[in-house]
Amino acid sequence: MTELDNELKSADKAASEYINIFIDESIHDRGNLIVIAAVFRADNLQELVGDALLECGFDSARDEFKSSVKMAGNPAAQRLRDRLKHILGTCKIAVAICPVSERAAVVEHAGRLLSGLNGEALEPPATVYFDGGMKRALLELPEGITPIHGCDSKWIAGIQVADCAAYLVSMMLLAELGIVTKTVPASTVYPGDEGEIELAWTLWAAVRYALSSGNPVGGYDEDGWCEPLMHPFGLLVSDGC
Repeated sequence: MTELDNELKSADKAASEYINIFIDESIHDRGNLIVIAAVFRADNLQELVGDALLECGFDSARDEFKSSVKMAGNPAAQRLRDRLKHILGTCKIAVAICPVSERAAVVEHAGRLLSGLNGEALEPPATVYFDGGMKRALLELPEGITPIHGCDSKWIAGIQVADCAAYLVSMMLLAELGIVTKTVPASTVYPGDEGEIELAWTLWAAVRYALSSGNPVGGYDEDGWCEPLMHPFGLLVSDGC
């Protein structure tokens, strides 16, 4: 049994007591950006993702969700992506963004993202699972948070959900940059409606409540509304951007 196997066995034993954090990246040369998504859930996602794979016609022991798979003309992959979007709605998502030139530093960015989270959002003990494609790096994480590097997303299924999250946020950003302009029938969101609607908007709508945001720090105005000043958490943007 390898060192990684031992780490995973130990982490799995304590999974019911730990917050589990799954991290993956989505790289887009055309936008010169990398989105690093951290997905949080208080229990293991293994069974949920396995059920989603089976219900969409895949073998959970052999197949996995990959956002890089071509979706056009692939209804099974589209159904699986929709299932993972639904699962994401039950999680919390934190995001780091950096330029492609900083690909070797994505784990460091992820560490900074986790270290800057609001205390209530990340309360130790917790285990952080990094996708195997992310270069290992020394991390300074809050006490009680254990990183596990080099994870295979077929066996740590939560990473597949993080892959989906990173892809969805990437598409939103590429749309804001004017690089992606894809639309879908409005009826896919609002049954009976005609016309088209921006794909990026539908993606945002699917996960908006899962996205981490911030705490108001500006007090309240005379009408009782919070001043638009926030202490952000769950978002880190590299200086390289």
